[in-house]
Amino acid sequence: MSVAKVRAGRDEVGSTVSLTTHTRGELAVLRAVIGLLETEGYEAVRIRAVSARAHVSTRTIYQSFGNRDEMIASALQQWMQENIKEPVEAIAPIPGKPIDEGLMRLFRQIFEPWERHPRLLMAVDAARSRPGGDRLVSFGKRAFQPAIRQVLRDTDPAYARDVSEILYHVVSGLLGQFRTGDLPVTGLLPIIERTVHRLTESRVHPPAE
Repeated sequence: MSVAKVRAGRDEVGSTVSLTTHTRGELAVLRAVIGLLETEGYEAVRIRAVSARAHVSTRTIYQSFGNRDEMIASALQQWMQENIKEPVEAIAPIPGKPIDEGLMRLFRQIFEPWERHPRLLMAVDAARSRPGGDRLVSFGKRAFQPAIRQVLRDTDPAYARDVSEILYHVVSGLLGQFRTGDLPVTGLLPIIERTVHRLTESRVHPPAE
């Protein structure tokens, strides 16, 4: 599969590579990338190392992904699509319950896979500013912001937009601290929870009619 074909597949579905667009060899490459990221870290992921692990030629990797950064971004996006389930469908307001409870159900659902795979979370943060990283940023926004607005759908729309934007930037900043080693992966959710509580203090969902 050529790079052009992969990119066309992303454009057709809103900048997301469908899981069905990859050949068996490409999936082997993506799995090899994830394996290297988890065991040896971001800098260890080199095309020759991936080629040897996946039993796929370097020429095929270049044809399919273009370069190392795009290859890593594709692997991380594939992993997120497989492991971070669509939170919008799973999270809904509970009448009479505090809003922060719903938001924290959402954040726990999203962050549980990352707590089990902290090196992949670190790789995502590193990849965001590199070629292909815009896809990871878009994926994150599509996962976080609509889901947050879903939880806040009974509130004022302007308030919901503000909370969504604030929490997205808070999480982005925390990921930077995690990547630099200033914050452990288990320290992310407690800070998010305190932020959520402050932003939504004293607000509850209206009771069911």
